[in-house]
Amino acid sequence: MKIRTTLVTVMLALSALAALAQPQGVDSVNNRIMLNGDDWSMIYEQLERGNGKFTVVHIGDSHVQPGIISDEVSKAMQQHYGNGGRGLICPLALAGTNAPSDYVLKSSAAISASSRLLSRNKPAGMGMTGVAVKFAGGSTTLTIGTKQEGDDFDRVTVFHAAGQPFEVSQDGSSLKDRHVSATASSFDLNGLTDSAALRLRGDGALYGIRLLNRRPGVVVDCIGNNGATFSSYLHIDGFAQQLKDLDPQLVIISLGTNEAYGNYSSLESNIDRLITSIRRECPGAKFLLTTPLETHKKGGRGYVVQGGIAGVRDIIMRYALKHKIAVWDFYSVAGGKGAAARWLKVKYMSSDHLHLLNRGYHYMGSLLAQALLKTISTNDSGEMIPASDVEETIPVKDTDEIIPVNDAVEAHPASNE
Repeated sequence: MKIRTTLVTVMLALSALAALAQPQGVDSVNNRIMLNGDDWSMIYEQLERGNGKFTVVHIGDSHVQPGIISDEVSKAMQQHYGNGGRGLICPLALAGTNAPSDYVLKSSAAISASSRLLSRNKPAGMGMTGVAVKFAGGSTTLTIGTKQEGDDFDRVTVFHAAGQPFEVSQDGSSLKDRHVSATASSFDLNGLTDSAALRLRGDGALYGIRLLNRRPGVVVDCIGNNGATFSSYLHIDGFAQQLKDLDPQLVIISLGTNEAYGNYSSLESNIDRLITSIRRECPGAKFLLTTPLETHKKGGRGYVVQGGIAGVRDIIMRYALKHKIAVWDFYSVAGGKGAAARWLKVKYMSSDHLHLLNRGYHYMGSLLAQALLKTISTNDSGEMIPASDVEETIPVKDTDEIIPVNDAVEAHPASNE
C-alpha cells in the first residue's frame, strides 16, 4: 500500500536525524494524534479519492513562521497524495522580518508602509497572514520563485485589502481577475513555472500570494507570526472570513508558548473563540491542536524551567478532550519535563532556550508528519486520555533545576544542522 511507503520514508528521515544526535526521552512509540472522539474518516476518504485540492492550514507563532515544520508535513503528505502547489507565501521579508527559505518574493518598488501582527501601529492594515505591505507609487514588479522540486505553479491567488484588488500583468499582458472574494483574486499564468515576474498596480495592501498548480493534491498553507498567541489572531479583523478563501480541510493550530510567559487565565476562552470563529466560516474543516515543547527562562545565575508551558499544555489537552478535537501532544512526545535540557544538549534547541535550531524544527516536523500519516492511513483514534488523568497545573518552582548560562548552546542557522 502506498501509504506504507510514505511512512517508511518519514521513518528514514527520522532515522537520519537520529543518526546525528537524537534527544533522549523522545517518545516516538506513542507519537500519535489523539482524536478524542472526533471522526477523521472523511480526511482519509478525500485523500484516497485524490480529487481536487486537500488544504492544510498551519497557524502558529515564531516556531511556525520559518515554515520548516509545515514543510516537513507538506513533503510527507504530498509524496503520497500529490503536490497541489507550494501554497501561501507571505511578504514577511518585505515587512522586515524572517521568512521561510524555500521561496523568493522580491519587490522592484520600495515598501511605503508595512505592518506586522504585533506592531503597535499598522499603517498597511492587517490581513489573515499577520503581515501587510504597501508599495511606493502604487505599483511594483514582484519577482516570485520556488526553490523545491515539484513546486512549479501556474495559478496565483493574491490576498489584498478588502475592496482594493490589484491589477496583475505578466510579460506585458493583463491577467484576468478570477474574483474569489473581497480580499482575494485569482489569476492564471501563461504556463507552469518555478519563477515569475508579475506587475501589480494598486494602492491597497498585499497580505500574501498563494502558489498553486492545476493538479489534484495536498497544499499546506503556513501562517506563522513571531510572538503570536490565540488572542493575536482574534484581533485580526475578518481573520476567519479570509481563511475561508483557502478552503481548508484540516486546520492545525500550534500556539501556546507565548501565553506561557504571561497570564494565560483566558487561554481556554481564546482557544474556543478562535476555533468557533473558524468553524463558522469553514464548517467542513477538522482541527488539530498541538502542545508546545518545554522551554526555559532566565532565573538566578542561569536558566530555569518555564513552568507555564506545562500549565498551557494541560489547558490545551483538557479543551481538546472536552470538545472532541484532535490533539498532538508534542510536549509529551518531546520528552515532557526536562525535555528542554535534553534538546539543548544535542543542539536541537537554540541558546535562547526557547526556539529550536533548524535541525530541531526539521525533527519536530517529521514527528508531526509521522503522527498525521499514521492516523490518516489507519483512522486510528489514538489514545483518549480520561479527564481524570489530565493533571491539574502544578507550577514549577524557579529553584527547580538551574541550568548555568555557560551550558547554553550557541545558535547557528545552517539548515543542515
